[in-house]
Amino acid sequence: MRRYKEKTSELVRRREFERAWQRHCGFLDLDIQGFMSIQRRLLTEQLELGKQSPLWRAMFGDVVAKLTVDNFRELIPLTEYTDYEPFLKDKPKDILARPIKEWARTSGLGGKPKWIPYTEEMYEHLGVCTITTGILSAARQKGEVRIRPGDPVGSNLPPRPFLSGLSLWASSEFFDYHFIPPLDVTEKLGFRERTEYLFRQAMIDGLAVLGAMTIVLVRMGEMFESGKNRGFSKEMLHPKALWRIGRAIVRARREGRRYILPRDLWQLKGLQCGGTDTFIYRDQLEYYWGVPPLDVYACTEVGIIATEAWNHRTLNFLPDTAFYEFIPYEDWVSERLEGKKPTHTVLMDEVQPGKRYDLVVTSFYGGALLRYRLHDLLEVVALEDEEAGIRLPQFRFVGRSGSFIDLSGFAGLIDEKLLLRALADVGIPYVEWTIRKEFRQAQTYLHLYIEFPEGSRVNAREFRDRLDARLKELNPEYSHVEGMLGYSPLEVTVLRPGSFDRFIQQRLREGADLAHLKPARIQASDEAIALLLRQSAE
Repeated sequence: MRRYKEKTSELVRRREFERAWQRHCGFLDLDIQGFMSIQRRLLTEQLELGKQSPLWRAMFGDVVAKLTVDNFRELIPLTEYTDYEPFLKDKPKDILARPIKEWARTSGLGGKPKWIPYTEEMYEHLGVCTITTGILSAARQKGEVRIRPGDPVGSNLPPRPFLSGLSLWASSEFFDYHFIPPLDVTEKLGFRERTEYLFRQAMIDGLAVLGAMTIVLVRMGEMFESGKNRGFSKEMLHPKALWRIGRAIVRARREGRRYILPRDLWQLKGLQCGGTDTFIYRDQLEYYWGVPPLDVYACTEVGIIATEAWNHRTLNFLPDTAFYEFIPYEDWVSERLEGKKPTHTVLMDEVQPGKRYDLVVTSFYGGALLRYRLHDLLEVVALEDEEAGIRLPQFRFVGRSGSFIDLSGFAGLIDEKLLLRALADVGIPYVEWTIRKEFRQAQTYLHLYIEFPEGSRVNAREFRDRLDARLKELNPEYSHVEGMLGYSPLEVTVLRPGSFDRFIQQRLREGADLAHLKPARIQASDEAIALLLRQSAE
């Protein structure tokens, strides 16, 4: 049964902005008691559906019939995708208690796909939440709804069956956006073709809301700033495109610039970025594109979990996407260092500020997952946002559980955000990098492979020393490792210009999907490093 019979775009057409805001963003008015009330109500419904689920009965047996909100954490162990894979890998039709609308795909370890079933209700909720993030990305204050029917919405993110594409299709049932490229066209294009289509057509149609990979948007901004942008071609000499270019030149000159930026061409209402490095580029993105990016936390397994509010500060969990449990950081560390599986979790009304947690979710709306570990670490920044008047715990995403290097058990965890911060503080522009733990002659090293822009004159030794010093300042445990080991563990290999681009082209020729075009930034495989070094040698 549809949750809302009337499209949100109809409310906006009638200027019923308060109703639209309450429908999509009213959860930001909840206190923790109201949040937990919604959590328990939807969990109760889910457990009742689970008793009819062939999947749950096959996985957990007769215990499913006994599940309640109060006892399910005692009766059901924490689960992983490997527990579900035998039942889901062939995408059966009748595995859940509710009809399956769509199957969403994500890449697991080694590029092996994970398939997640979406019921009609899950799919509808995904569409509702996608409109929520659209409203919040464009809002400048509480209650402001600036998106309009017909707004040009651009995206170069992966199409169905990936979550990003599924989200756009689901949102189209609730809001009449003008999608660039059209959703059916998107699914016929590769990543490069999709990006070219998007910005070529946006020169004519304009852009109101944009969703794209963070690094793509940063690179575009850098190209405009350096004057190396080659995006204009004869095919783009449309009268509207020419007018847009002329207006952009005028705007740039008013600010005393000889070059135009994306913000001169398009006056975006909202910007949503994909990538864990959005936080490090936030200021650059706003400078290039004219609006701050909205950070959204989502996963293929259950959909959109959390989003920043209109003030673009910290993440707020949506109460009706899934039931949330949190494994305390101490137990997570014990598992990594001692192999001791965690059993204890806390709920949203028990989290503490300054603490980190590994997130566990249970699907709502007849979904497949019960006490499923996402292996994502999040930190509680505060128990509320006093400035915005939001009375819910405030989070920030720390990283994937696999995106950490435990150098030696006493040197602290090295994660992607720590490296991004250290590299930014060193202040030497780079193209891309990957870092991993390596062993040689019974010694452990932290080996960084990095590419600098063509024409850069970087002294590798000096760069290594500056980065090592900054890592010691940012990570107190790392600062002691040299004395304990008797040697400096950081090594740097400078790759030749174009190495990462050639790596991507080779992976494209091999048919790799978007998630595996680049080597993992943290702990890339031996195969990926070997290919990267070959591309550097060429």
